[in-house]
Amino acid sequence: MAKISRWERFRKAITGSYSEKLSYQLAQEKAEKLAAAKMAEKARLEAAAKKKAAEEAAKKVSKVEKVKADAKKTPSQPVKKPAAKKAPAKPAAKPAAKKPASTGKTASATPKKATAKPAPKKATGYKANAKDGDGDGLVQDGTPWERPAKKPAAKKATPKKK
Repeated sequence: MAKISRWERFRKAITGSYSEKLSYQLAQEKAEKLAAAKMAEKARLEAAAKKKAAEEAAKKVSKVEKVKADAKKTPSQPVKKPAAKKAPAKPAAKPAAKKPASTGKTASATPKKATAKPAPKKATGYKANAKDGDGDGLVQDGTPWERPAKKPAAKKATPKKK
């Protein structure tokens, strides 16, 4: 900051202006203050623009999330249910296949029969009188109809005939 002496004040009062040297110093200070104010305003505007951009991005993300949530609520789309746990399949004992009697022909001359593989069994559903096969106290293990096994009814004692 330029110092204004008493002489410069007197000169200003009499002539209406400061000396050229002091006028130049004051003009430079004024320009520096103006430049600093412009820089501060520019920084403030940049910060405001960044804040506004962040808010718009957040709004856009929230709109996308809202649309996704509304799409999930649409009743026309079926709701996916978690798959029921299946018990591991027990291998069934297969009877040994009988070999055909030899006809004296070579293997290449013997026509092969087409063997159709049976389709895998699907869950048949609820069985009202299911039995507990493995003794764990549950019937229809690993199905949606899994439930506690019923205890067998006690047999009534019948009087013996003499």
